[in-house]
Amino acid sequence: MKKVPFILLIFLSTQSIAQWKSYYPEGTKRKQQEKQEEKAGNQLKFNTHFYNALSLKTLEKYEDALVEFNKCIKINPSNPVPFYEAALIYNLSAQAESAQEHAKKAYYLNKENIWYQLLYAELLAANAYTSKAAVIYKQMIKKQPGNEEYYLLLADNYIYARKYSEAIKIYNQLEKQKGLDKHIIIQKQKLYLENNDLNGAITEIKKLIEVDITDLQAYQILSELYLLNNEKDKAFEVFKKILELDPEDAKVHLTLADYYRDEGDNEASYKQLKAAFSSPKLSIDVKVSILISYYSISDEYAQMKKQAMDLCEILIDVHINNPIAHAIYGDFLYKDGRNKEAKVQYKKVIALDQNRPQVWSQLLFIESELRDYAELELDSEKALQLFPTNPVYYFFNGIANSQLKNYKKAISSLEIGLEFVIENPPLLAQFYSSLGDNYHYIKQHSHSDSLYDKTLAIEPENVQVLNNYSYYLSLRNHKIEKAEAMSKKSNELSPNNASFQDTYAWILYQQKKYTEAKIWIEKAYENGGDSSPVITEHYGDICFQLSDKEQAVIFWKKAKSLGKGSQYLDKKIVDKTLYE
Repeated sequence: MKKVPFILLIFLSTQSIAQWKSYYPEGTKRKQQEKQEEKAGNQLKFNTHFYNALSLKTLEKYEDALVEFNKCIKINPSNPVPFYEAALIYNLSAQAESAQEHAKKAYYLNKENIWYQLLYAELLAANAYTSKAAVIYKQMIKKQPGNEEYYLLLADNYIYARKYSEAIKIYNQLEKQKGLDKHIIIQKQKLYLENNDLNGAITEIKKLIEVDITDLQAYQILSELYLLNNEKDKAFEVFKKILELDPEDAKVHLTLADYYRDEGDNEASYKQLKAAFSSPKLSIDVKVSILISYYSISDEYAQMKKQAMDLCEILIDVHINNPIAHAIYGDFLYKDGRNKEAKVQYKKVIALDQNRPQVWSQLLFIESELRDYAELELDSEKALQLFPTNPVYYFFNGIANSQLKNYKKAISSLEIGLEFVIENPPLLAQFYSSLGDNYHYIKQHSHSDSLYDKTLAIEPENVQVLNNYSYYLSLRNHKIEKAEAMSKKSNELSPNNASFQDTYAWILYQQKKYTEAKIWIEKAYENGGDSSPVITEHYGDICFQLSDKEQAVIFWKKAKSLGKGSQYLDKKIVDKTLYE
């Protein structure tokens, strides 16, 4: 009986153990299931955020996309993809530091992924971590030695770091893989130049010519290298070869022009220059810049002037439909005093391109100088239709109409143009003066006097206005003392001017100072007034007042022979007496 409890105890213990054993596997399963469910849930969340991010990225909603990618990173920081995608967006948004950090994460999570390698290396290089970038590129080359792109990227990395010798080494390695390549050779010669190794650069370019003796670009580069290396004779031989391959190579002709000029052979130099100008391949801007260099010295040297004109003619032949060609030729013709020919060229400019205000201004100025007032009136109207706020065109229109005796139309144009004159005192003075002249012609003297006064307030030493204003006052016998003062000043400012001297003589005449008047009319006569009917008639009038009637009639007759005089001239001659 004493053994029973023991057996029972054993039984009970065995039963408890069995219960415990049956309970434990069930609990483990449940936890594993929960973990799997959690993992699946996280994966589902990851996928949801990831696809949302990709959609937002496609729509270029980059900030929102970053939010989603960062959620992916938080859910699964061991997945390199969202790091990579985020790095791309940061890079696109110019957030260099964040881009590099995320690219680094992607790279270290999967060093075998070529895209992660490329991006990380690129960002390292861009942020001046060229040594670290080089390590990655070298790893890429080691794994794929036949991939040309990796060599080029590594070379670019060294170039960015100004390690030109290292870059050359990489290009040499690449050439061993694929043979001679024109692009690589040209790149290497540039790097040799950066290292101040002209001989190295020359050696590289010669490789191209060895492969292809017709490679025009190679010859062009080689010639430039020889010039840089101060080997002019070798460069000259290359230039001749270039012209054999391309006789119309304008740049070579220009270079040879410089070469011959340096050698003192001006004739050969000019021959090459003409050849360059004859080529349509040479930019008109280059040709114009050469002509401008002629412009300042052509007046001093007859030969240079002739060359400039010849080059201009070649220019318009080659570029016949280019307004710039005709404009520069017009400028040279005008400078040479050939206004009629210049006018033709400016007309051609406007026919090709009417929207050139400077050319319009130059054309109108020339027409004014040529006294082509009918054309001046017509062309100024055309210019005003295109540029209705340009005061210069109103001024020329006023000048034209004034000379055509359309005084009211002239006044209208000048007064409109006056409104557009801003901060330009000289032009303002010209407007006032011209308006004064036209008001004088229609006998509105209060207006004309006021405008002349305004002119002189701006330009007190304007000799033309001083003379004209004083003369008009003398004709009216109005404010004669003011007239005398102004006339005297004009003669002081511009001595030996026959017209000004005549004005002063006439003012003295109006003041009955006949003896003094004769002194000044004699001066005027000696300074070219003997060809003026007005001055000559004035001379006769003064002689008459000095009781020299015989001499007076002589001068009156001479005035009549010179042209139109006063309305009383014929009567003076017939009656041998003075009429005023």
